[in-house]
Amino acid sequence: MTLRKPSKQASLPADAGMTLLELLVVVAVIGILAAIAIQQVSLYRARAVDASMRSDLKNAALAMENYYGELLAYPSTEASITLYGYRKTSGVTMTITLPTPSSFTLTAARASGSQVSFTYDSTTGLIN
Repeated sequence: MTLRKPSKQASLPADAGMTLLELLVVVAVIGILAAIAIQQVSLYRARAVDASMRSDLKNAALAMENYYGELLAYPSTEASITLYGYRKTSGVTMTITLPTPSSFTLTAARASGSQVSFTYDSTTGLIN
């Protein structure tokens, strides 16, 4: 005859597992943390889009001045400044306006930024 050893399950206390209420509290805390993280990610994404538009404006303004330095006139197309160092970021739309022969305005637009577009004015040198 063999003797059976007592099982280990019988020695566990009755409250060893998690209750449904504890599980719901954990899920609620994780949900709140996820909601905070999603807001921060969308804010950082919008800032990155803004930075790409501003970077394109600065690069285009430098290319416009390089073009003017060689040909003594500002170009009216984006293709013209590509040969003078302008590299376009994908998704950014650049518009060149020549209000006078000695000045220009650049407008960069891209969806999902904090603003719809940014503008560079050659007379002030500022991006707004």
